[in-house]
Amino acid sequence: MKTWNQINNTTAVTRTRMTRSIQCLGSIMIFVFVVATATGWSADPKGEASPGHALIGTWKLISAKYDGQESPIPAEATTLKHVTPAQFMWASYDKDGTVVRAAGGSYTIKGDVYEETPQYGISSDFDLIKGKAQTFKWKVEGNKWHHNGKLSNGLTIEEVWERVEKK
Repeated sequence: MKTWNQINNTTAVTRTRMTRSIQCLGSIMIFVFVVATATGWSADPKGEASPGHALIGTWKLISAKYDGQESPIPAEATTLKHVTPAQFMWASYDKDGTVVRAAGGSYTIKGDVYEETPQYGISSDFDLIKGKAQTFKWKVEGNKWHHNGKLSNGLTIEEVWERVEKK
């Protein structure tokens, strides 16, 4: 049978080891946090953007080229895109507020690649891309999001979106 001193010494050694393990784990967690913050790396395996990511917010389409051809933005129509940490959604609506086109679903961001997979929407062009990954290169300069790529149906797009600020 162990004496009280032997039990006390064993407990003290165990406490010391636990304290060192906790300190080591804390140091590792701080290191991972610093690396993730400095590099913009997300631990989320889905590639979803964290709340502070540059793409999170509401954007208004201000210019577009499709298959290299300028596509004027009609004055009586608006297209907004909402990017949340979990989903994207865009909608085009007319001067009366009636939605004429829309799509949304999941997305991933890995470096300068933004990939949407539309899962719901309305319009004939939605039917062409539903459930298929749409891959784009992205960059944000100031309050402008440059969004370029090729849709799964082969159409190339070059879009510029402007961040919508709360008024």
